[in-house]
Amino acid sequence: MPHPRLSRSLTVLLAVLALVVAACGGADETQAGDADGGEPEPTAGEQGTDDEGGADVAADCSVFEGETITLIVPFSPGGGYDSYSRMLAPYLGEELGAQVIVENEDGAGGLLAINNLITVEPDGTRIAIMNAVGVGGGAIAESEGVQFELDDLSYIGRVGASSHIFATGTDSSHETFDDVLASDEFTFGSAGPGAADFVNANLLIEMFDLNARIVTGFEGSEENELAVTRGDVDAMTGDFDSRLPAIENGDHRPLLLLGTEPDDAIPDTPAILELELDEEQEALATALIDLLEFGRPIVGPPGMEEDRLTCLRDALQRVVDRDDLIAESEESGRPINWLTGEEVDELVQRLLDAPPEFAEILTEAYAE
Repeated sequence: MPHPRLSRSLTVLLAVLALVVAACGGADETQAGDADGGEPEPTAGEQGTDDEGGADVAADCSVFEGETITLIVPFSPGGGYDSYSRMLAPYLGEELGAQVIVENEDGAGGLLAINNLITVEPDGTRIAIMNAVGVGGGAIAESEGVQFELDDLSYIGRVGASSHIFATGTDSSHETFDDVLASDEFTFGSAGPGAADFVNANLLIEMFDLNARIVTGFEGSEENELAVTRGDVDAMTGDFDSRLPAIENGDHRPLLLLGTEPDDAIPDTPAILELELDEEQEALATALIDLLEFGRPIVGPPGMEEDRLTCLRDALQRVVDRDDLIAESEESGRPINWLTGEEVDELVQRLLDAPPEFAEILTEAYAE
């Protein structure tokens, strides 16, 4: 029988050895690789997806290092899409270790650039900011000239979006939306078929059976805004952020927010989903809100390799989380309203699953 003192010594020694083994095992789990040649744990922005949906395949984001990435703006310089792109480009380049240049490719209300994008090499070195309300609505309507399906594109993330507002001039006799519903004659101002204000007006007319017509030909929202102020047309719809100054300075009166709930800036103006709607009206209103929420996404060509798309999504996520970018966006009046690429994919699917009446109204709106 072992001596008691020896037995105690052996027990202590075994306990110490057990602690050492446990510590070594824990350390192995936190090392970049193991003795058997295991792969290092992916860092932030490098996490990918395996074939069965697991998040354990690292995306190789070094493929973008030293590359030149072209960010296409589908309009001429100086507008909101151009401003967002030029604000984001240097930050995105920094996150990817690449040079991101902005290139303007105006034409067909933003459609030309996206049609051209679908033909490029899907390697992520050529991407675009998209007029998703106009171009996306055209894709749903299967409008002439649209050469892609809405779910063909590779969605990297949405950087901007705003509710739209329906407003009259302050001298108008239509002081509430109920006045519009009861009106025998009402006019909307619009740039023309395919424009967001044209799509909004068509949907409102159809949803509420308004006795209204759309006056087209305004070259831009500023000209349309002036026509509403002077009373040449009764009302217009438009991006809430852009229309708010005319409301705040007393030129326009907001009657309806095309959103889910009132905005703090105009708390007495009802949101469309607050109205008493029947089932069809609610479905159309929800689809309209989804279309407006589509906003300004950054997109890539169809068929992008998953690892490259993941790298771009993660890099753009890091960009919009940066304090310096947030400060710049607020100072420039171009607020970031972020949706991840996956969330944009879900929004696109909701639009594609919208009631057939929604696509029919859009088809009429783009054909006129």
